[in-house]
Amino acid sequence: MLKLNKDVLYLIFEELIDDKKILCSCLLVNKDWCKMVIPILWRDPWKSLTKEKEKLLLNVVVSHLSDESRKRLIKRKLLSSLYYQKPLFDYISFCRHLNLIVIQKIINSNYKKSKLLIIQKEIFNLFINGNTKITHLYIPTQFDYKIHLIPGTKRCFSEIEFLRCNTSINNDVLAGLSLIRLKILELDNDYYRILTGNCLENLSLPFLQILRACRVPIKALANLIENTNGYLTEIKIDYISHDQIDNKRIIKSIYQNCPKLKYLKLLFRNSNILELDNLLTNCQHLNGLFVIGSTADVFDWDNLFEILVKSSPICLFKFKIYSYAAPNLDSVKLFFDKWKGRRPMLLQLNRLKNMEDVIEKYKAEGIIEKYKNCLYGKDFEWV
Repeated sequence: MLKLNKDVLYLIFEELIDDKKILCSCLLVNKDWCKMVIPILWRDPWKSLTKEKEKLLLNVVVSHLSDESRKRLIKRKLLSSLYYQKPLFDYISFCRHLNLIVIQKIINSNYKKSKLLIIQKEIFNLFINGNTKITHLYIPTQFDYKIHLIPGTKRCFSEIEFLRCNTSINNDVLAGLSLIRLKILELDNDYYRILTGNCLENLSLPFLQILRACRVPIKALANLIENTNGYLTEIKIDYISHDQIDNKRIIKSIYQNCPKLKYLKLLFRNSNILELDNLLTNCQHLNGLFVIGSTADVFDWDNLFEILVKSSPICLFKFKIYSYAAPNLDSVKLFFDKWKGRRPMLLQLNRLKNMEDVIEKYKAEGIIEKYKNCLYGKDFEWV
């Protein structure tokens, strides 16, 4: 019965994972509660970390350093030689999210520039070793620290499921990590520079389920998608201009390799709008579609609406459509009329005004469930 009670308690604590205040209060109940809550709190200690708590967290992390490491830092005047208390738990061993972005930020805020690499090396070695199992890894922009050469890296990252990094990452670092189990990949370029994406050219991620990319070259993304094994359920591609040829390539890569796709955000060029027909036909599990119109040509709304009505799989009813030019009101009405008999849609459009009466009419007819004359919230959030 005691074991059952602990199992139930653990499930309750898991439900409270986003409420650190309550979890921290649970630490004080008794020893058993404390032992169950500590691993949950330290699974991702970087999440929702306030500026006021950064120094405290750094002190706890540094308290895990070995005597040898402490001696080296004391010698370099990076630590005081005063007595310190060893932590009650091996907090580092509970960590599953390794956020090198936050770690670098905290180090930069608390140490002089000339000493950064020294303390960074010691802290990285604390988290990356053969005794920890990291599942979520966040890598900073222009990161070139060779973490893949730290002893124990292969085992440490053998179960990694999530990676967020910038395309400016050192190719050797990415290639040296064990990514075979990766399920979620987030790529970005914070400095609005279109990089070559060489780090992605030969990357094979057979079990990848979610791909989110911002300002990443289309050719590199197409290669990446083609090197997956059909498990992708979400693809989000943002802020990357590309010509008609690359646009066709990425669309084909998606519908030829992503039969389980549920959510897609992608730019469509008018010349390739018929490829959308192929995508809708091949991706029968598609549930939400975010269409972006190119600034290079006037969006062909009539053709788009016709294809959506004719070829959308039965489970597709969530739409966001962005364009610099608003559709003709008559075209929108015709789209709604032809949608009759299908599941009521959740729809967001931009640049379409004075639609209140029209929308209410089609809501009453059960054609529209919810409508917004703007694009708001997260990309795949309609309500």
